[in-house]
Amino acid sequence: MKYLFLMTLLFFGMTTRGWADIDSNFSPPGWLSFQGDHFVVLCASSDDEDMAHEVLDHAEEYYNNIADDIGYSRYHNFWTWDNRVKIILFPDQGSYVQQTGQPPWSDGFASLYSELFKSRIIVSYKGQPNFTEVILPHEITHLVLHDFIGFDRPIPRFFDEGVAQLEQKDDSLSHMDIMAKLIVGGKIVPLPDLLAYDLVAHRNDAQSISIFYVESLYIVDFLVKTYGKDAFKELCRHLRDGEGFEDALKSSYYPTIDSMQTLQEKWSDYAKQYL
Repeated sequence: MKYLFLMTLLFFGMTTRGWADIDSNFSPPGWLSFQGDHFVVLCASSDDEDMAHEVLDHAEEYYNNIADDIGYSRYHNFWTWDNRVKIILFPDQGSYVQQTGQPPWSDGFASLYSELFKSRIIVSYKGQPNFTEVILPHEITHLVLHDFIGFDRPIPRFFDEGVAQLEQKDDSLSHMDIMAKLIVGGKIVPLPDLLAYDLVAHRNDAQSISIFYVESLYIVDFLVKTYGKDAFKELCRHLRDGEGFEDALKSSYYPTIDSMQTLQEKWSDYAKQYL
């Protein structure tokens, strides 16, 4: 379970709310900004200019890939001009923790929970080893997905986190054997229960939260790999049009999948081949 515990520390920290007036108006005196088509990167020193350009290049690449994966690409001008998303990089972990109010174990966060589009920002700090390959695509995915489906429409947390993890550039998908053992051992969250899974209620149960994140990743990966991107984009469109998740699932995958219970059965059978 060591791998699963590490997943908890990383992902639960990344989705924590930001405080301390860090919003889209954040622009301290002396800080530098670098603009791309869809993002603005802010850093505290000219010594960080190369880093800022590297982050900006990655962000634009991730945006295009993620938008295409969920069927968002026809809105490709939505994050331009004054609507660019800000990426704020503090000079070190200490200043990041102090000015954002995040706990010391947080690696970064994206603001999704303020007024509509008011604080579409991604925040982390210089030297965070997971930022470019993990945190950045993860948080861009959250923002793109919520923009596409609608901030006023409920997205099941497992789906939100599963899609975000799928876009990461790490080895998260190399542990299907662990997932299969959890399934066989009866340690997973039953898929029908995932729709109502409350992370806050389980905040003191590291193992449960870890399983939730890993399970969410592999369910989304199963849908994409088994049934293709077109069906997955259709699922996202049905969510955007206001359908509940189970109805959207049925609309997109019927008759092969007609409920969360059917999805669990097919996903479990798929996972067991990795034992």
